[in-house]
Amino acid sequence: MKYIFQLAILLVVAVACTPGVTPPIASEISTSTYTPGRIVWHDLASPDPQVSADFYKAVFDWDAIPYGEGDKKVWIFKKGDIPVGLMAYYKTENNTGEWIGAISVQDVEFSTSKAKSQGAIILKKPMPVENRGMVSFIQDPQGAHVSFIKLSNGDPVIKPAGIGTFLGQELWSNDPQKSGDFYTTVVGYTKSTTKDGNIDYTVLKYDDRNCAGMLQNPSTGVRSHWVPYIRVADVNTTVEKAKNAGAKVLISPNADIRNGSVALLLDPTGAPLAVQVYNP
Repeated sequence: MKYIFQLAILLVVAVACTPGVTPPIASEISTSTYTPGRIVWHDLASPDPQVSADFYKAVFDWDAIPYGEGDKKVWIFKKGDIPVGLMAYYKTENNTGEWIGAISVQDVEFSTSKAKSQGAIILKKPMPVENRGMVSFIQDPQGAHVSFIKLSNGDPVIKPAGIGTFLGQELWSNDPQKSGDFYTTVVGYTKSTTKDGNIDYTVLKYDDRNCAGMLQNPSTGVRSHWVPYIRVADVNTTVEKAKNAGAKVLISPNADIRNGSVALLLDPTGAPLAVQVYNP
């Protein structure tokens, strides 16, 4: 398990595009307003983009649309006409993939500097990315990788997640108290903690808006990690599809865990993700 969540160092995955072939992220997902604290975009760092593309097509019916050429090539995942994430080739220390969520902030440079002052490691300094906005990447003090972003035209509209799109993210932290203190200081979250079964579950909020969840990392010997959730219509069918497409099942659907509505997977490159039935 120790190898699962380790990256040597994270690089911006969109900045290497050649002029004129940058993927249309901001122009396709942005609105005219900003909602700080929300996770508004997802990047997949993959050591094998073809394997990743085949997996997400088979399981979630995502199309991987290429942009650029050679080592400057990236892919936009689309569910129908809806962009859901970006993928780029990235060779990690242990040859495993990872999804990186992007938290909307009012000022990327300020938030990145604040993160560093609170013990974060800056993996990529703030930089403008064409047709995207200002972006930085950090490793928080507990080891979790995350991005700060200010999209150039505003954040995506708030609406329920569709089937086969990102439902949200949870921070699986080795020290939830310290992680909570970090993100309240850096992002401006407030915390609300309740019980989810026998587990202390914290909701990270911004202006009374639920933005992410946090819980004690159930895995031993691995760093803290942000885990993305994808909404599915049937968790058992999705798990079978994922297994047939090369995924490893870490947590199978279990009636004692959210009434059997959720499962935790590793995609074929080792990137962790959760799938969940969610009927608001």
